[in-house]
Parts: sequence; C-alpha cells; structure tokens
Amino acid sequence: MDVWIVFTPILKVLLYLAGLAVVGTKLFDLHFSKFQTIDNVEYCNFLSKKSCLYGLIISVGMIFSIAGNLGGEFLSILDPIILELALTSKAGYAAIFALIGFILIGISTRHEIVSIKFLGWLGIGFVLLSFIYTGHSQKSGILAQILLLFHLICVAFWLGSFIPLYNMCSSANTSNLHVIAHRFGVLAIFYLVVLIISGGSFAYILMNDISLLFNTSYGNAFLIKMSLVSLLLLFGALNKFKNVPLIKNDPTVGSIQLKKSIRIEMLIAFLILSLTSILTTSMTLPMGG
Repeated sequence: MDVWIVFTPILKVLLYLAGLAVVGTKLFDLHFSKFQTIDNVEYCNFLSKKSCLYGLIISVGMIFSIAGNLGGEFLSILDPIILELALTSKAGYAAIFALIGFILIGISTRHEIVSIKFLGWLGIGFVLLSFIYTGHSQKSGILAQILLLFHLICVAFWLGSFIPLYNMCSSANTSNLHVIAHRFGVLAIFYLVVLIISGGSFAYILMNDISLLFNTSYGNAFLIKMSLVSLLLLFGALNKFKNVPLIKNDPTVGSIQLKKSIRIEMLIAFLILSLTSILTTSMTLPMGG
C-alpha cells in the first residue's frame, strides 16, 4: 500500500487543526481581549506560538507528501527533481502559503509593536489562502473560493475558540468566564448563520444535484459530516441556554459542565475535520466535478 495514501489525509487533518487553532485564537483575542484575565491572554499567546510551530512542521511535511505522491515511492521525497515539481504544483504553492503564514504569525506573537502585530493578520490571510488555493473549491471557480473563505473564517472562530474557553474553565479564576461565554454565544449566532449559508451554497456548487448526496460515496460522507455538524450545534445550544446561565448562578458547577461539553465538542470537531480531510484528499467529486 502506498504510504502517502495514509499520510496525506493525516497531515491535512493536522494542518486544519493548526490553522484553525491559530486563526481561531486570533479571532478569540480580537473579540474578547479586554475581558480576558492576564493568565488567559498569556495562554492564548502560548497557544498561537505552539500552533505556528506545529503548523510550520506540518506544512513542510505536506510538501514532502506531495513529492511522495508524485514519485509513488517513499524515497521520492529525496529526489530534487520531484521536490521541485512538488513545490511548483498548486498543492505545493498551497503548502508554501501555509508555511509563510505560520512564519508571519509566529513573528507577530513575539513582538508588541503594532506594525509587527499586523504581520499576524497578513499571516492569517496566507493560511486561509492555502486552504482555498487548491482542492475542490479551486476547480469550482472564484465564487466557490469566496464562499469557502467565509466558511473557514466562521469555522475558525467557532472551533478555534474551544481551547481558550476550555482553558478558562480549567482556571481557578473564572471571574470573566460568564461574560466571555455569553458574548461568544451572541457572536456565534452571526458566525453560524454565515457558516451555514456559505457552507450550503458551497456544497450546492460542488455537487449541483441533491440526489448525489444519497447516491454517491462522496455525498454519503458529506451527509455524515453534516450530521456531526448538527450534533455540534445541539451542544452549542445546550451551552447557550443551560451551561452558560449556570456559570452565573454557580460558577464552579457551571464551569465544570461547560468544560465537559467543550471536551465532547472538540472530539466531534476532530471527527468533522477528519471527514473533511478524506473528502478533499481521498475522494473525487460526483460526476467527475
């Protein structure tokens, strides 16, 4: 069995995790920085640095994975000619964009100068570009790429906020947890509306036939992914209407319940990203789209 058939989807999942973590943490900080404790601000900075480091390693791994797929053998990654072909392919450019993005974000996390901080947002642009530059969206035109961009930003805010919120639930200081969790729930409504509209429109452009959801393996996998997303939405509603109000009345119990819910949500999110990786690396669009 070709080792890259296994490695490529795994690397793609890891790249999703690193990219969404760093973009989501940046958005979390943008929305909630003035409400966070000093400890959580430092944790978010630490998370960004770690995510960038992992992202750098994974991006390089993606380049070798592309070379391995092109050469068909594991040792193909050492062939200069195949590596050059990998770097000049669309997938190679996408990996390079991600690499540049993680480097810029990493630099911005180590300096407080405003002009340096701007590099972080530029880096986020490169990371997001790496996700839309290749894959099914690239084959489906500019509208599909724009929809995917909006979809990714919303996913990053939603899933990328899990870890900072989880850390706040684990902290001894939960003074601002209710305020941030409540505001997160309010903002999440807007993000989720955009996420659903952009994701649904993107899926329609890709398949252009609802029956393909039921008659093809790609459509079946997509339905499973949507079922998991629906389950994630249910947990989000549980947090908004039960766990977050509980934090205000009983901070200790409420934070424990929210922490348990987020732990399950992170597991579901991992399954969703795993399916997304399989859909984009191991499966072709129905009808040869």
